[in-house]
Amino acid sequence: MKRRNWLKLSPLQALPRVFLASIVVGVTITALVTAGWPIVFGMEALKASGFSWVFPAIFTWSVTVFLWAAIYFGVHYFGSYQTSEMENLRLAVVAKDAQLRVLLAQVNPHFIFNCLNSLRALIIEDPPRAQTMVTELASMLRYSLQSGKTEAVSLETELEAVSAYLKLEAIRLEERLRVKIDMDPHSLGTQIPPMLLQTLVENGVKHGVARLALGGEIRVASEMQNGALKIRVQNSGQLSESSSSTRMGLDNIRQRLQLLYGDAASLVLRNQGADFVIAEVSIPLAKIPA
Repeated sequence: MKRRNWLKLSPLQALPRVFLASIVVGVTITALVTAGWPIVFGMEALKASGFSWVFPAIFTWSVTVFLWAAIYFGVHYFGSYQTSEMENLRLAVVAKDAQLRVLLAQVNPHFIFNCLNSLRALIIEDPPRAQTMVTELASMLRYSLQSGKTEAVSLETELEAVSAYLKLEAIRLEERLRVKIDMDPHSLGTQIPPMLLQTLVENGVKHGVARLALGGEIRVASEMQNGALKIRVQNSGQLSESSSSTRMGLDNIRQRLQLLYGDAASLVLRNQGADFVIAEVSIPLAKIPA
């Protein structure tokens, strides 16, 4: 059972295998008993007993082995169910925690203060642009609130929220923020965990571009490669060994990816040359939640 991984099968798949294996074991035990009988009691005793007991013995041993296997599988399935439930609960807590952190980061006083200051100036200087800013802010906050109600969103939906966030930051940072988006059209319908791309882009702006006197560039790209969705977010700047300011959000993403996809998914953050930092996420298409 262990060698052929029967414990990983569903009960309906395992049942016929266990049934046939129990009969084989029942026949084997009966054969061993029959072979050992002459050694213990002599051949005459075996002949005297007849062979009418063979089939009842096979039935008894087969039922005994089957019941033992049923209990063994039952205990295993119960343990697996408990583990699965615990993982699901853990995933839900982590996902909610990630969404809450991102939401709090988006609506923190500094962010709102900056947006309102920019909005106040634009109301007089450029009313149409001020209206656009209100629309983008409402869109981003609406998405943040709604994302807590779903386990997965399309990459296109997530990208719309990211675009709204970048437009708001562009109003604040002006020419200091340059954005380049290059998404594979075939990847836009792919489902991803909510707030994944948003967190990566927000980290790139806050801890990269916004800290540079001359500003910098945010590059967002995606592609389908080797049965996986690849998402890349690049930002101007360099990783600092002494800084841990970006670790909380990224560690949370890694934990969510591990719970959802196991070792098949990954998040890598590294310096790219002397001017950029790149965060690359790989998600297996076969395991993406519906």
